[in-house]
Amino acid sequence: MLDSFVTIFVKAGCLPDDTRGQVIRKTAMMLLVSLYALLSFFWGTTYLLLGLKTTALIPYAYGGLSILTLLFLFGSKRYDIFRCIQLGLILLIPFLVQWSLGGFGPSGAVMIWSVLAPIGALMFSGPARAWPWFIVYLALTLIELFFDIFFPLPEQHIPETVSAVSFVFNIGGVTSITFVLLRYFVQKGEETISDLDAKHSQVSREKERLNKIKSVMANFVPETAKRMIEENPEKELLNKYIQDASVLFLDIEGFAVLTEKYPYETINRTIEHYFSIFFDLIKKRGGDINETAGDGMMVIFLGTGTRDHAENAVRAALDIRNCCPSHNGESSNKGFLPITVNIGISSGEVYLGSTKLRGGEWDRWTFTASGPVTVLAARLSNYAQGGRVLVGRETARRVGETVALKEIEGVKLKNMGTVGPVYEVV
Repeated sequence: MLDSFVTIFVKAGCLPDDTRGQVIRKTAMMLLVSLYALLSFFWGTTYLLLGLKTTALIPYAYGGLSILTLLFLFGSKRYDIFRCIQLGLILLIPFLVQWSLGGFGPSGAVMIWSVLAPIGALMFSGPARAWPWFIVYLALTLIELFFDIFFPLPEQHIPETVSAVSFVFNIGGVTSITFVLLRYFVQKGEETISDLDAKHSQVSREKERLNKIKSVMANFVPETAKRMIEENPEKELLNKYIQDASVLFLDIEGFAVLTEKYPYETINRTIEHYFSIFFDLIKKRGGDINETAGDGMMVIFLGTGTRDHAENAVRAALDIRNCCPSHNGESSNKGFLPITVNIGISSGEVYLGSTKLRGGEWDRWTFTASGPVTVLAARLSNYAQGGRVLVGRETARRVGETVALKEIEGVKLKNMGTVGPVYEVV
């Protein structure tokens, strides 16, 4: 019960939105006021027993004013006004007591207690606000010295022993309270540093974890999308826009038959093996693997010129076609299945960006190139047989001067009908 009461008392001026530093300062201020008020009643009683009734009224008056200011604080939560009044009383009361006792000697230099005002201002208000309190303290000290020398007051009849004990008590009391306050601040500072170290470690671990997640997630994101996000991560800028591009689709011929004849572990290892080879070939030609699905792959080629990305797409297709026969014999010895890859390429304007699926609570984005160009590339890949590379009319127009092509008439594609001339890369 006592601990609960002390906790409530010392945090009386704290507000729910106070920072940790503000709570520490306010709590320390309440501790100082509590000690000072208790000592004021001790002073008053001591002076009263010595027959110094007028002097005894001064610390008693401080104790009464402290109770009133505490009640004001409990009711209004105006800590700034409470702090200013208390520091003013702590500064003035010892000087008044010393003046009433006749100076430095008879009082035992009781004015030393006033130094707690600038020390308290430094601790509770900060360095900038502490200077005025310290200057006033020095000024009052000089004024007290001036009057003590040139206009000495009648000394009270205080035994020398009492004056000596008072001097020791005053010095010891001020240094003790100063030590207690400094220890409190140092302890809280160390706790704060320890908390910050713990939080820093936690943040570092979380950052490391997020970096690992980012690294893993980056493997699922097309390079084109990653570049766009890194350049400007604003969501609005990830909307789809018209972009000239070449789209390449490839798939493994007879994949359904393979799944019936071989364990899926073997098929999966085969796909990963070949697609890893294709990945290097595509990257060397500037392509970006947009997605893979089962036995198929979609690749987007972008470039500074319309002819550049079209030729890069065709060159990548030739690299892939040429590497398959050279790897098939070697692969079979390593447990990989021999495969044949059919490829379709189309060039032109695509709708490039994020396809956004918005559910009731969740969003799901996929980065892709959509439109007739993409559809044509997919259909050409499905139509091709025996490892052929087929390109649409626009791609053929762009690369016809540098790549040998063979025109195929009357090609009908699924859900597209006759699409005009289709060309095979020979």
